[in-house]
Amino acid sequence: MNGLLYMNQKRKSASSPWVLDDSRVPWTSAHRDNCERQLVGCKLGQAVERLYSGAEVNPSERQPALHMALRASDLNDWNNDWNNDQCGPELQEQRERFLALAEHFYRGDSHLKSLIHVGIGGSDLGPRLLSDALGPENAAVQVHFLSTLDYRKLKRLLVTLDPATTGVIVASKSFTTEETLLQAREIFAWLGDHAAKQAWAATARADRALAFGFSADSILEFPHWTGGRFSMWSSVGTAAAATMGRVRFEQLLAGAAAADREFFEASMQSVPDQLAHRLALLIHGLRRELALPTLGVVAYEPRLALLGDYLQQLVMESLGKRVDLSGQALAAPTAPLIFSGRGTDAQHAMFQAFHQGCDNHPLLLVGCLKDDQVDPLWQQTQLAHLLGQAEAFSAGVKGRRSCEDLPGQRPVSLLMAETLTPHHLGYLLASFEHAVFTVSVMWGINPFDQWGVEEGKRLARALKGKLASTSFDLEDLSQVANLLKDSE
Repeated sequence: MNGLLYMNQKRKSASSPWVLDDSRVPWTSAHRDNCERQLVGCKLGQAVERLYSGAEVNPSERQPALHMALRASDLNDWNNDWNNDQCGPELQEQRERFLALAEHFYRGDSHLKSLIHVGIGGSDLGPRLLSDALGPENAAVQVHFLSTLDYRKLKRLLVTLDPATTGVIVASKSFTTEETLLQAREIFAWLGDHAAKQAWAATARADRALAFGFSADSILEFPHWTGGRFSMWSSVGTAAAATMGRVRFEQLLAGAAAADREFFEASMQSVPDQLAHRLALLIHGLRRELALPTLGVVAYEPRLALLGDYLQQLVMESLGKRVDLSGQALAAPTAPLIFSGRGTDAQHAMFQAFHQGCDNHPLLLVGCLKDDQVDPLWQQTQLAHLLGQAEAFSAGVKGRRSCEDLPGQRPVSLLMAETLTPHHLGYLLASFEHAVFTVSVMWGINPFDQWGVEEGKRLARALKGKLASTSFDLEDLSQVANLLKDSE
């Protein structure tokens, strides 16, 4: 097969900076055997070859999924047979353009002091996570993220900013996302004449951005095959790169590229055993072997507080399907419900139910052993709580009274790194992407489309005009169908 990234190159695979410990999950040998048998039997190697070669792996939208190219260190690794159409020199130019702009903001070479990033879904969750995790305090520009339609929040923010020193990045792949464009229009009006030189669009549809009012010079394009939940590696990540600087963003890309290479190489083995494969087996095993419908991602590393929110979209939008690739109904469950929490905050809010409630809710506790920028006592306290909770979930305790009993045997896994660096975070996020792809191959589903959200959007468009012209009160909540009929 032509066009394979890294396929023909012999590279030594570096060991993963992350350790996944699932020893506290109550697996049986039968569970493990079943998981491994399905991974080996799903022809993952062939699927990975198709993914990396630019084949049409998203059949419902007739698209490849080449997000690995967005972080490849050398685009010559990609075969020229399809380079020109999908990820040739133009992709390198796009990367250079947004990184140069981000560095301009980061270093203070611009007169801008504030930057507003407007996006939703994948155009918000990834960049926001990166900025929160890796944005140092010495960036010359302060970034504000806006996603959901919160008019009061926007107004409160604008009151604190100066339109003469504020820029905006509007991130939307299709440039039709209603929530994003509504906010963009409000910000454009507030910027006034400054909008001409202080507004940028990150999009795959330059034509629509031009029609909206952006100049050609202010459009930061990315390829049409970039899925929304994989777009933070593209110009959608400009605001995040502005908070961490170009060097650290490139380290992030390098970490992701290392995971890409190791995932490909390991997937060609008879029994794949890279971090992505182990994460995939955890998701698959919890959902189908243990029949558990949820997975909580709780970060004891404060900089990863948004990891669970990010994974919620990556996992649920990718794996939330009810038919296989041939359109046949699935007989087994798919996406788990991903919920998130922040270390000791979650302990004081949710963990009581997890320890002593009647239901089992698997947890993935994420942390780091060290943080050189933090008082050691604070870091040690976080780590002690992570390990203590894991042990309590697993071992339980026999109390003096039944109300003090903890049954134990609660499924909890640990995901740990020595430290959190840009390289390590890039490696982790790319590994999660590949884990989701691996699960999709095991389940025979398309992880790259998301038709389920479209009908609600269509109905909202039909209802919006009707709501503006029709009296509607609480007594009418059950009559939405009639309102839709009237609007047809």
